[in-house]
Amino acid sequence: MAKTISHIVKRLGKKTGDPEVKIVVAEDLSTVPGTLVREKDVSYYSKMYPLETQFVEKAADRKWEASVWSEDLSEFHRKHNDRNRDLVDAAEISGDIEPTGTPESGRDVTEEIRTLAREQGAGEVGFTNLDRRYVYASKQSWVKYPNAVCLALEQDYEQTQKISSIEAEHAHFGTYEKIGVLGLKVVDTIRTLGYHA
Repeated sequence: MAKTISHIVKRLGKKTGDPEVKIVVAEDLSTVPGTLVREKDVSYYSKMYPLETQFVEKAADRKWEASVWSEDLSEFHRKHNDRNRDLVDAAEISGDIEPTGTPESGRDVTEEIRTLAREQGAGEVGFTNLDRRYVYASKQSWVKYPNAVCLALEQDYEQTQKISSIEAEHAHFGTYEKIGVLGLKVVDTIRTLGYHA
């Protein structure tokens, strides 16, 4: 039986210059946009049970997992950690680096930042106020400013379909490496525009 169409979501193509993508949403899948947030509950749980990265919260699990990896998988993760280390170190201190440019009064740089990020490979780029309750406890000191640029990068579909394999690991961890490089490029551009990032 054919479903009734509620609406069509239009998104930019995966890469700059790709045709627009249209996503047909069936009526039975359509809901009110957004998710109910109970501020009192979020405040309570973020204080009593602050979010934490799995590398900290699940450290014992991660240690055990590494102990059962194949030699190939262990080597892959060693190389990933080596490549990622510089990105993480740069991200941690980026908020303390002074801008290299001067902001122009009245100039809205939002679309310039969005365009740069899309040209560098981001599939989605958004801007929002930052709610510190959603920042990992171990990363709280990294957060210096009240706003966030949100970047999304799609994992390689074909590789992702090969879970569990080294190729699927490349899809997952390789995407982290790409988004790390992309994020640092965006940060550098924001600094050239005269802002901290």
